[in-house]
Amino acid sequence: MKTARLGYPPASIWIAVLPFFLVVPAARSQEAGTSRAGAVVAGISPPLEPAVSLGKLHLPPGFRVELAAAEPLVLDPVAFDWDVAGRLWVVEMADYPLGMDGVGKPGGRVRILEDRDGDGIYDASHVFADGLHFPNGILTWRDGAMVTAAPEILFLRDTDGDGRMDEKEVLVSGLQTGNQQLRANGLRWGLDNWVYVAAGGHHGKYGIDTKLTTHRGGTEVLVGSRDFRFRPDTGELEPQSGPTQFGRNRDDWGRWFGSQNSNPLWHYVLPDHYLRRNPHYGAPTTLIQLLSPPNPPVFPASPQEKRFHSFDQAGRFTSACAGMVVRDERVFADGGLHAMVCEPFHNLIQHLSLRDDGVSFAAERVGGEYDFFASEDRWCRPVMVREGPDGALWVADMYRYMIEHPQWLPEAGRDELLPHYRVGDDRGRLYRVRSETQPSLVIPRLGELAVPELVKALESPNGWTRDKVHQLLLWRRDPEAVGLLKALAAESGSPLGRLHALCVLDGLGELYPERILTALADPVPGVRENALRLAESKFTPDLLEGAAKLVDDPDAKVRLQLAFSLGESADPAAGRALAMLMQRNAGDPMMLSAILSSALPHLKALVGASSPESAQAGLLATALGVMDRSILAGLFRPVLEGGRMADFGELLGALASHGTSIETLREAEKDELTDVLERTDEFIERAVKLSADEKASPVDRIAAAALLGKIPGRRAEAVESLAVWLDPKVPAETQRAAIAALASTGSDDVPSRWATAWPGLSPLLQSTVIEAWLSRESWALDLLKRVEAGVVLPSALQPAQRDRLARHVSKAVREGAKRVFAGTSTANRAEVIARYEPVLKQSGDPKKGAEIYRAICAACHRRGNDGRDLGPDLASVASHSPEKLLGNILDPNGDIQPGYQGYTVTLRGGEQLYGLIGAETANSLTMKLVDGSERVVLRDQVEALRGTNVSLMPEGLEAAIDATQMADLIAFLRGPL
Repeated sequence: MKTARLGYPPASIWIAVLPFFLVVPAARSQEAGTSRAGAVVAGISPPLEPAVSLGKLHLPPGFRVELAAAEPLVLDPVAFDWDVAGRLWVVEMADYPLGMDGVGKPGGRVRILEDRDGDGIYDASHVFADGLHFPNGILTWRDGAMVTAAPEILFLRDTDGDGRMDEKEVLVSGLQTGNQQLRANGLRWGLDNWVYVAAGGHHGKYGIDTKLTTHRGGTEVLVGSRDFRFRPDTGELEPQSGPTQFGRNRDDWGRWFGSQNSNPLWHYVLPDHYLRRNPHYGAPTTLIQLLSPPNPPVFPASPQEKRFHSFDQAGRFTSACAGMVVRDERVFADGGLHAMVCEPFHNLIQHLSLRDDGVSFAAERVGGEYDFFASEDRWCRPVMVREGPDGALWVADMYRYMIEHPQWLPEAGRDELLPHYRVGDDRGRLYRVRSETQPSLVIPRLGELAVPELVKALESPNGWTRDKVHQLLLWRRDPEAVGLLKALAAESGSPLGRLHALCVLDGLGELYPERILTALADPVPGVRENALRLAESKFTPDLLEGAAKLVDDPDAKVRLQLAFSLGESADPAAGRALAMLMQRNAGDPMMLSAILSSALPHLKALVGASSPESAQAGLLATALGVMDRSILAGLFRPVLEGGRMADFGELLGALASHGTSIETLREAEKDELTDVLERTDEFIERAVKLSADEKASPVDRIAAAALLGKIPGRRAEAVESLAVWLDPKVPAETQRAAIAALASTGSDDVPSRWATAWPGLSPLLQSTVIEAWLSRESWALDLLKRVEAGVVLPSALQPAQRDRLARHVSKAVREGAKRVFAGTSTANRAEVIARYEPVLKQSGDPKKGAEIYRAICAACHRRGNDGRDLGPDLASVASHSPEKLLGNILDPNGDIQPGYQGYTVTLRGGEQLYGLIGAETANSLTMKLVDGSERVVLRDQVEALRGTNVSLMPEGLEAAIDATQMADLIAFLRGPL
């Protein structure tokens, strides 16, 4: 065996299979790849037989890997679970990627593996169900199994005992059926007695219109692109924060984690079911990325594969999936928190160490030269890892030559790989990894345990065992269990045993306030955290008093849960506690979002508690949403008394976004609010004087004029005051502030002011003005008229800006752009690339290329410390060929990475935003705009949302980069950071 220098040696290998696993079938060749029929497939590296491939695995010292099963016992495994009889159920996605016939014919299977002689080794398997549509997730349930097979979640049973499925019930329908990599999956048990499902999406708007039907509940639920949870027995279903692409998993305390391609692990800090209680507030995000940068490097043992897209991601996560927190203390002996993330494209699993970081966690890679589970075999495709009932880490290796979906390949790549789409569909492996000091354990048969033994098993160190026992106790509903569970909750020395006992009692309807009150004072933070959740439907005065004592809990995650839970009670005591939390924790954006999610029943308490400045915008949006005039008076008073123009301007902007104004609010009968608003006249007059005061600073004068622009009767005056700042003698930053202030007025007079000032604006300021010109439909039409009249040259518009006009939501704008830019339209991409191919033979100048990068690319792409994070990071682009770089620069729509499609959002009032959808909640969208800023938009402010189906990166960069400059740019991008 080879040992890599400074890396992990090939793993200690234990072949836990029968001898026939090691026999090389005569039809297979060790010289070339083979198809199912055994025919040699020329031109690709050969697959390795199970024992040989096993020898190519590298694990860190102290761990060993066993081959638990391989073909023919298992083929194409993508997910697995155990039942209470100790059998292993495996989902086989045999129809990946495009169906058995290449056009969608279903061929997925569920296979059951058994250990018939009781030696701990699976020695037999049979197909339980076949003909399924691309199945990808499983949870054994009662006397069968639930399987995700879009468009449905199925419950499959064998009612006659022959080992084959003969009853199929549709539990949920309506799941997205697009790309086979982007389908609902997971099926993981929650401490709250719900089953959680990953939506499968790769960005915030994939499947935005998804409505799911629950067939036992008979209801239809709009989940959009989010994950969801459901109760299989009753059919209840509701959205959850998301989307997760493949593998939504939790830790021992009920905190959920997800991943997506280049983002190996994130923590869902803000659950959607709490956020949607307050539809008037939009949280900027629901999750925290645990690694920085989000697409960190990986450390494979296999040679680098040829890439056909995502060239900037070589040597980095590009297929992250199945991220999971290890839930068995026997795997790692240090008592810390550990996570694993699969990366099948690079043939590895990365090990992360997690540490508490306030309301969330921070992660860092653990390992040497290679990642934790790294194979030299490029066919090895670990797609799922999870802890098994035996305390080992189990790995599903789909074992395919090609793991990328053809949809992500450019046309040339599809042609090259077409013969190999399904090569390896007659293979598959399951591994288990465990510490060398950990004894081999037999998979337990939990279904044979009596009730006392089951209750005791809730103290197991193994997460799977606790979850399955938890389910068994709920299914059996044995009266004998109740007393034993109460005793366990009160007396167990295992914090997790106490926690599961409480959750099972809750599921049985046997959890009472006095038991929760004791748990609120538990010495372990995770128990206190869950006790708060359990108290939500049972709040009594005593429980509220006990909860309020946790306002100063030393653990931030307990305080976060308290912020959520207090919103479930309308009692004034809950409001007082929530106000205290806000005063002490509003500096944390996630804590503030949690507090504001609970604001509706406690708005007066929050506003009357000297709320921190960071909370003002959220409180104002909530108060405007419910239009409580008394609360609005409490919010307006300190703003008007403080006298700050910027604060008053933000207040006016909030009013406008909610479709109202100072004038409208003052029209009501005299009350506390009208009294407060009388001071606005004095404030406005002060703003008028300040905007014209030549002794005042430009910043203050522009702020004052911008404020006037938000008042309908003063807009013309504001435009006049602001336009004087568009002068070549005025510093650029002051002009930029005036441009933004003019845009904020929304006045029809603004474009003419920009046109007048245009000749005296610098190129950078002209680009800023054009960006603002594009923010309203009427203004965009005006811009096209100015281009047509020769006031603005076509070349003044960047390719991205011309592209937005060509794809505008307005037909009139699109037609105008087509007419105006007819002579400058982009040519066929293949022709453009062919025209530039001679530059590939040139030696470019990296220093000059750096100037091109900063002028054109850095507005969206980061490289090192330069640029923005709107587009993919170019950190590792140096390893890519000039040919690939040229193609991606000139034909960006040939490879649109997931999540980088442009969207246009039209707001009430006519403003239009263009950029990426960064996040979605029940109440809001977070837009990442092309200027690098972010904007949270409430759903009720959205007039229209339109995806462009093209990359945010525009075509037509050849208009800005000539051949010599392209050679320089490529030289720079391929050079060192």
